[in-house]
Amino acid sequence: MLWPGIKKLGKELGFKRTNSQVVGILKNCFVRMYDGKNMKILEIFSPEIDDTDKEYILNLLNQNKIKKNEWKNNGIIIIFEEYIRPYSIIKIKNILFTIVEHFEQKYPDAIPKCHKCGEQKNADVYSTGNTSDFLCSDCLRRYKNDLDREYLEYQQLPTNYLSGFIGALLFSIPGIIITVLLFLFLDRLAAVSAILYIVFGMKGYKTFKGKTSPLGALIIIAVGIIMIGIGILVAYSAVILRELKTFDIDLLIQILKMPEVGKELQANIIIAYTVSIFYIIIQLFQITREWKFSKNIQKARDI
Repeated sequence: MLWPGIKKLGKELGFKRTNSQVVGILKNCFVRMYDGKNMKILEIFSPEIDDTDKEYILNLLNQNKIKKNEWKNNGIIIIFEEYIRPYSIIKIKNILFTIVEHFEQKYPDAIPKCHKCGEQKNADVYSTGNTSDFLCSDCLRRYKNDLDREYLEYQQLPTNYLSGFIGALLFSIPGIIITVLLFLFLDRLAAVSAILYIVFGMKGYKTFKGKTSPLGALIIIAVGIIMIGIGILVAYSAVILRELKTFDIDLLIQILKMPEVGKELQANIIIAYTVSIFYIIIQLFQITREWKFSKNIQKARDI
């Protein structure tokens, strides 16, 4: 995910971008930046790194009260947590330049390493959808061959769309139970439970081995949309039965057919869809993008 702050900094530094990352070479380091959920992430990879470098970086992070980081081979992932307001882009830039200038001074003759073979030779930034890599020409050629082979294997996978659909339906049932409970105790706040149908549906789809593809994503979203209406209908019926203090299905059907009851039920369904529509659109976009097999590798594009 990319928000304006990271994109603006990347453009200022002359970096390139993928679908969800800003990437580039700064001094003798390979740098990635992107947004996550309540966080911004900065990845820095140096040609060399030793214990004294790690100690220097950790002291810098401690001074700036940054608590989360993860060491990688010749690099570090720094996590800037965001809760009430976005983390300062200026602070991220200062930390980035401080670390990069440290590596430039300590390893002045080094150049960034290829991410595949680990050798210091001429390479460039390439992207495959959301991800990015710094690759030399030999590794790029091998990577393309690997992608072609993986794509061929992907095409030969069984679709299993029907079993995935059944799995999504079955795993969505707990969402109905939650909707009923929320409707009984919190009334219209039950609409919030709509997002659970997508989460449960995806779990069921994968459990029943539905093929991860854009069509699979559409199946999950379609099941979620259907189950939202069913969930509200079942929950509303549960409220009526509670008021009647009897489990009389014939009487329940007669009540549901009453015009005023039908209007109230329709209003609750509209609320559920209104609350969930933005989440559904975002999930449709994200799942489709993630499940779309990308066999193309190309140079990262301009911001």
